[in-house]
Amino acid sequence: MSIYEYFVQLHRYLLWQTKKIRALERRLRSLEARLREMEAQPRTSIERIEYKFDQLKVETLEGTLNIGIAPPGAGGAIEDFAVEPVKTIIPKPEPVLMRPIQEKVAAYLNGEASETLKRLEQQYGRRLDDTYRQFILQDIARQTDERIHFYLQEKANQGYVPPGDRDETVENEIFQKVKADIEQSLDAFLKHLPSGEEST
Repeated sequence: MSIYEYFVQLHRYLLWQTKKIRALERRLRSLEARLREMEAQPRTSIERIEYKFDQLKVETLEGTLNIGIAPPGAGGAIEDFAVEPVKTIIPKPEPVLMRPIQEKVAAYLNGEASETLKRLEQQYGRRLDDTYRQFILQDIARQTDERIHFYLQEKANQGYVPPGDRDETVENEIFQKVKADIEQSLDAFLKHLPSGEEST
């Protein structure tokens, strides 16, 4: 490539780049204008609303919902927000025992589980680095709520009705089952981990 061709190509590139910069500047000005418009609009501030559904058991909800404040620019009357009478499923409240069991499982995963994993590594002749161990334990942590719900449902199917307060016997029973599931999963994972896939 001659110097002349090089400068012609450089000139074209600079023209293209200048066009691109101008287009981006126009877009930025447009976005800034839209942002100023949005900031100028009045805002509705809603304070924190808390609902406690510990003892409330609602299976279905029917009727009309009337919203008292129309958002700015909605332009419609309150009647426009009427909800068609359809059945809406309301999720059942979280069982009273759920939180304490979650805390025990989290404490186990943050402490003892790491040692269990290292022990299993020695048992199966594997070597994982700390990042890989953390990844495995985080992946298991995402699945523990489902297991806790499963065991709570199992207790409910056996006729167990949780008291209004904590029941440490059942908490420990379910925690031990979840812990056993975790250890079994770790064992199966390391046992079947193909050679060479572990991090060193």
